[in-house]
Amino acid sequence: MKIVNMRIGTVLAVLAWASVAFSAESIVAVVNGSPITERDVAEAVNRIIPQATFHGNISADRLAEFRDAALDQLITLELQYQHARKIGIKPDRAAVRERMKQLRESFPTDQEYTTWLKRSGRTEDEVRSRIEKEALVKSAREKIVVGPSHLDDKAVREYYDKNAEKFLQPSSFRLRIISTKSEEKAKEALAQIARGSDFGDVAARMSEDNYRIKGGDIGYVHRGRIYPALEDAADKLKPGETSGLIASEGMWFVIRVEDKMPEKQLSFEEVKEKLKKDLENKRMSELESRWVEELKAKAVIEIKPASQEDSAKTK
Repeated sequence: MKIVNMRIGTVLAVLAWASVAFSAESIVAVVNGSPITERDVAEAVNRIIPQATFHGNISADRLAEFRDAALDQLITLELQYQHARKIGIKPDRAAVRERMKQLRESFPTDQEYTTWLKRSGRTEDEVRSRIEKEALVKSAREKIVVGPSHLDDKAVREYYDKNAEKFLQPSSFRLRIISTKSEEKAKEALAQIARGSDFGDVAARMSEDNYRIKGGDIGYVHRGRIYPALEDAADKLKPGETSGLIASEGMWFVIRVEDKMPEKQLSFEEVKEKLKKDLENKRMSELESRWVEELKAKAVIEIKPASQEDSAKTK
């Protein structure tokens, strides 16, 4: 990748996006001869940052990071678009029409739609062109990334068989807990349980953690997921038994073991759907990264420095 005048991350770091200080048509980058304007970047930043957050307190450095990310996304989109056209992929016209229809219908009236176009500084044809570009890139991604990432059951099974140890579910406990910072309160809770009070009722009244609303029920937890002192106590209890007082991490606990599950080898059928999705997602990420890296390696990308006039407008 050939990059000229590289200043991403420092240029326009304090740009006021709500009322763009730069000329909307100011060119900030050129990708194989195709320009990316300041307006393109501003719109991309607005898509990255939720509007409510965007107008909040965002530091200049953080804003520069968002801008860098937006510009990189636009460069990648342009490269993918150029490649899609080069290999003869056509946009899905029906999808473009549907997207334009959805856009129009998102405004209560035609007047509000027209007002939005004026405020954005775009014509309807320009909006349609952007949607067509995104549709074309989506079609290219389906062909280059998504399609080749699909795995059949045989490939997924082969991965499972070679990595069976990854699907060994560790032993677990189903616990109820009472926790409090007060030793005296913990003693009183334990005393009430010893006198026959229901553990869940005592937890709901006396525990100081969020599980009290569920009667102290924290569900099944694997080994290594709770404090060692609690795990050691749970090891010594049978289902239905309650511990004594347990001090750990500045708190006092009482636990009840509701159930114990031994270590279990998950079957292929139990993990197949999730495993298939995970493997395909990993493959898609690898193919997409390779695609973008190859496009950037062959591209001529020029990052334009801010002009003196534009720089003055940020001060």
